[in-house]
Amino acid sequence: METSKIFKVFVLEDSLKNRETITKELSDKNYSLHFFSKDYSVFDLLAFNPDILIHDYFKNKVTHCHEWDMAY
Repeated sequence: METSKIFKVFVLEDSLKNRETITKELSDKNYSLHFFSKDYSVFDLLAFNPDILIHDYFKNKVTHCHEWDMAY
């Protein structure tokens, strides 16, 4: 039996309503969602090795860290 990788996804979002919307829209994906305030620095969050970092979900600003060839 093959198991799919669960991606660790960090989302920068302050609005609780938007967090609920994002959670519903991504519920069918193999994502472990972690929400952070937009006050956090992207570079600070990269230290925790996310697979995907969503800067602004509704403007489609996403970094797919798992596709990088070298460490950041």
